[in-house]
Amino acid sequence: MNFLSKTPPSEQFELSPIKAMELAASRVPDMVSLAQGIPSFRTPERVIGFAQEKIAAGLCDKYSLTTGLTELREEIALSLETEGLSYDPEREILVTAGSIEGITATMLAFTSPGDEVLLPSPSYASYLGAISIAGCVPRYVELDEENNFDFQVEKIKQGITKKTKLLLYCSPNNPTGTLFSQEKTRELVEICRQHNLTILIDEVYKDFYYVDEPHFSATQIPEARGMIVRACSFSKAYAMTGWRVGFVHADKDRISRIVKFHDAMVTCAPVPAQYAAIGALRYGAEFLEEFRVEFKKRRNYCISRLDELSQVMDYQLPKATYFVFPRIKDIVEYAGDSHRLAYDILDKVKVATVPGVAFGPSGESHLRINFGREMSDLEEGFDRLEQYFFHRQPRQRPRKVVAEQARVITPLPGKAGTSPSWSGKGARLMLAHASRRYLKRNPALVIGITGIKGKTTIKRTLVELLGICHHTRGAQLSYNTEVGLPLSILGLKNPKTVSEKIGFPLLLTKQALWGWETAEVLILEYGIRSLKDAEILLNIAVPDWLIISGVEADPHLDYKAICKGIKYIAASLEPEKLLCIGDDPFVSSMEPVQQSPHVLHDNQLADGQLSTSKNNYACGREIVGTNAARALIAAVTMAELLSTPAESIRSFLQG
Repeated sequence: MNFLSKTPPSEQFELSPIKAMELAASRVPDMVSLAQGIPSFRTPERVIGFAQEKIAAGLCDKYSLTTGLTELREEIALSLETEGLSYDPEREILVTAGSIEGITATMLAFTSPGDEVLLPSPSYASYLGAISIAGCVPRYVELDEENNFDFQVEKIKQGITKKTKLLLYCSPNNPTGTLFSQEKTRELVEICRQHNLTILIDEVYKDFYYVDEPHFSATQIPEARGMIVRACSFSKAYAMTGWRVGFVHADKDRISRIVKFHDAMVTCAPVPAQYAAIGALRYGAEFLEEFRVEFKKRRNYCISRLDELSQVMDYQLPKATYFVFPRIKDIVEYAGDSHRLAYDILDKVKVATVPGVAFGPSGESHLRINFGREMSDLEEGFDRLEQYFFHRQPRQRPRKVVAEQARVITPLPGKAGTSPSWSGKGARLMLAHASRRYLKRNPALVIGITGIKGKTTIKRTLVELLGICHHTRGAQLSYNTEVGLPLSILGLKNPKTVSEKIGFPLLLTKQALWGWETAEVLILEYGIRSLKDAEILLNIAVPDWLIISGVEADPHLDYKAICKGIKYIAASLEPEKLLCIGDDPFVSSMEPVQQSPHVLHDNQLADGQLSTSKNNYACGREIVGTNAARALIAAVTMAELLSTPAESIRSFLQG
């Protein structure tokens, strides 16, 4: 018998990193918070007034039924019908004290201590608290960052074990703003059905879409009805975070199990809040639309500021929620330690963000930024972030300066390139040799992208468009250095754990000698800040085509060195193999660019039309920010040069 005392639960349980950041930030004078997911708006007056009337009438003095006010459950059932869902308000809807209480009660109802819960990652940080309360073990499954963080269904399938009982995810996703594809969602439901798993979906951001398509929920799949519990909330949609009211809906057997744990925890949701929720459902539609329009405006502003930071951050465009989840590039100190980076930002420039590692292992090297705050907070927050990354005074916009006046961000020792763990000289030589051998064995058309601004956006747009007619593969994430470029060519990830590092030489050799490339087109990023960078990267792979993105960014850059490197790599190709952003003053001044017949201009995309030297196209795609617009022009031009059918391009441009 083991008489050793176990660690008490209170010592195992940790405060959510989001709340920990807010607590730390609250102690900092003149702080700007872009951290916790609180919308800036007030609860609509009509909603408040409706609740006040019920309080004055004495209707809020006593508990409601544990399942919630009958009137509220009926209103919820009516709102669900507008989504094509039919749920019995008496037996299939449960009003909760916010969505996280409903999630916790569901977790307790359908798991036992020691069971495993699958979390597609990055995943909302506070789920860990619910999993811990239930005594379960979280198992992260990485989302596909290069595909806007969509599901990797095969990886989820591989992550299921005999102990797996439940899959939990947020849709649209917090922190990434992802809209999971209908195709992948259906595949996911089928896998869970085969393994008899409960699916718990958190859809608190379903009302904040910035694209013209209806929300698709797994609950809309008829055969999945008996295996899904969906948690919703009034907090975000109606600016009611302080009221603490939400609901879950599922079939009657599942709700009957959940309600017992709900009753044990809270008895019932706060009754005044329940009446406010009724008011929100009856009168809040117009306010919800106002909020959505304003959030989209703030999102677009946030993207414009991230475009200015593109040399240190790479982002995926959020199509929903009010969060963006930029990846921090490795030239930034603490890029591989987002917790330390977030607190260093708070300490030095008094801006609160959430470290990406809070959302699971694949969230590392990211920060979550809430653009649901006041516009003035966004403006001030981004001014301070520019101060942090570029050592500029806050609220001071960059001036045009000559290269000799610029300051340079220099990669820290051990932080250069994509991989601190594989950046030694011997390792770099092995990677370069392996990638050259791999390309010799697997000849593919190589499209290179170089410059400072928007390389990754161009790459992703090209992969999507050229992928219509060609087997196409892009560089991993923003891997574009002496280490990252060969890793991208070989399709290998940077080894991080001890076991991965030990086995990596064998894996590298196997890929170089026997790896098979299915792609006809490889789209690679070339990160150049000097002539030496260009020489090194050309020794790894000479592109067949080269796209030169924007160079003009901020006065911390050594433009003279950057331009010398770009001109060197451009000179390795014939002028007709160059595509260049002509509206960038540094790019347009380069001699190879002046000889190129493919100089691109921003005015080629205007008023819903995209024009090239060959065609005019109607463009219905959502375009946010200068980088996205330039990426679209470059991708369409490149597609034409590779003889992509015009009909395929037109289809792509309609989104």
